[in-house]
Amino acid sequence: MSDATTDVGTVSLPFATGEAAAGPLTWAQSVMWGPMQWFGKEANQFNIGEALVLPAPVAPARLHAVLRTLIEAHQTLRTRYVDRADQPQQQVAAAGAYDIVVVDDHGDPARVGAELVATLTAAAFDHEAEWPLRVGCVRDRAGRISAVALVGSHLAFDGWAFNTLTALLRGRLTDAPSPQETPTAGSGAQPLAQAAFQQSTAGRQQSRLGLRHWEQGLSAAPPSMFDLPRAATGDQPIERHLLDSTAVTAAATALATRTRTSFSTVLLCLTTLVLTAYNGHRTGVFKLIAGNRLDRDSRDLIALNTLDALLVHRVDEDADLLTAIRQLHRPAFDAYRRAPCDPAGVRTVVEQVGRRRGVAFDLSAYFNNGHRGSDWATADPDPGSERLAVLRRDSRYSRLEPLSKSDMRFYVAASNLGDGRCRLGLLVDTAYLPGGLGETIIRGIETLLCQAVTGAVRVAEIADRIGLTPAHRGPDWVSTPAGWVRPHTVAELVGEVAGAAAFAEPSADGGVTAYVSGSCSPEELHRRVLDALPGRPGLVAPTEYVICGSAPPTGAGADAWRAGPVLARGTGRDA
Repeated sequence: MSDATTDVGTVSLPFATGEAAAGPLTWAQSVMWGPMQWFGKEANQFNIGEALVLPAPVAPARLHAVLRTLIEAHQTLRTRYVDRADQPQQQVAAAGAYDIVVVDDHGDPARVGAELVATLTAAAFDHEAEWPLRVGCVRDRAGRISAVALVGSHLAFDGWAFNTLTALLRGRLTDAPSPQETPTAGSGAQPLAQAAFQQSTAGRQQSRLGLRHWEQGLSAAPPSMFDLPRAATGDQPIERHLLDSTAVTAAATALATRTRTSFSTVLLCLTTLVLTAYNGHRTGVFKLIAGNRLDRDSRDLIALNTLDALLVHRVDEDADLLTAIRQLHRPAFDAYRRAPCDPAGVRTVVEQVGRRRGVAFDLSAYFNNGHRGSDWATADPDPGSERLAVLRRDSRYSRLEPLSKSDMRFYVAASNLGDGRCRLGLLVDTAYLPGGLGETIIRGIETLLCQAVTGAVRVAEIADRIGLTPAHRGPDWVSTPAGWVRPHTVAELVGEVAGAAAFAEPSADGGVTAYVSGSCSPEELHRRVLDALPGRPGLVAPTEYVICGSAPPTGAGADAWRAGPVLARGTGRDA
């Protein structure tokens, strides 16, 4: 903390309302619960913060009264999340107190407020011991509040919910509420009610429709977008890139109008095409961050409401970019529409379909249109090449500090900075997208958008257009219906789980046949292989197992394995 915020004190703000209550997590909270536990102390990267600089300072009593009203009206603000017998719960308190950090503004509330947000964001939330919102205030020399710092946990808030909360607070402190941004406190939109609906007959039926979408999509999806040769990395392998661009806003808006789709579809299409151009896939599989808020209750809900949607889309390499955008629009719509479903059911479907296909799914490519609404203001609804060139000169590229780990290998996000600026964010795991690929990709999305506005762009040209060198797979890689593999690594896996020598080669059915010495049955060997697949993208189970009575001499080739005594042969799959 800087000198401006060293004079820290705290004020206790008590609240009391209604009765205490508890219940299961909502589906959205359940999706976020796992990553929060996995990241541990590094979950602070999910914290959401903002400093509200007030147009006119207010008395501390007024701030406290507004905060107390909001806390008492919205369950999220007085909820703790606890793990009881491996069953996480949300526990809503009827009474309690917030500790509000207080610092002096030193005549610069904007700077000190931003510094206070950074301080409050630094640590991950202890959800069982603290409220999911941290509050700080900045005071002027007269003791009045000149800025408010808010930091929320992503287990409790998504961007919509956090922006709604900050809009409520700002409106009530400035007497300037906006009907579009400030719901009625206590409107009935509460997380416990949402969780109860999701457990109801209607909620379970909604979930069944979503799970059917996942099952159908995964039946045709590549198991991973990262069945790639791995590169060596350091201890901070996760790069994060940012591009702030009015050119992206203008070009994507123009393309959305021409294709009668949406800003989100345009960016999602470019994201899919760029990644498949690099990894050599014909089908892309992405998790889309879906924050469906289609009714008044969900729009008023100050709580996390985002779920994972599944997009599986086959790329037409012969199409032009405008056609590709149109082709993606309906699959994306269906993915978002079927996002509401039980995450536990999703995990079951992912495992069951994977075992049926002989793969372990690595669904670690993500896309998130984080803009609230569909209106992207731009002064250039149909820009020409000269205007786009001018806009691109103002684009600002930067990099954030790298991370030691992430549950995502590839993540593209778009957010609206206002004034016609779109912020593109890109996270890449450099084990699979090494060197300068991150910057090439994020700048390449902007390039392709602008080129598609002013001329035809073919999907097959994408890599060349942006200077992207596709991943190199040597002659030992083969494409199978289950993804790209190297037979010798499949042999290594089979030999590992069998505790014996093994050999593998491409088979006539397009898969891989594995030969292994020993007495294990194909069925038992297949089960062991499936159990060992998770966490190993670029590996699939053989489509046939040949159990040999003995192994040929070390270094012997395929003919020696084929000529050996065969004890059993089979797929290992259930009939």
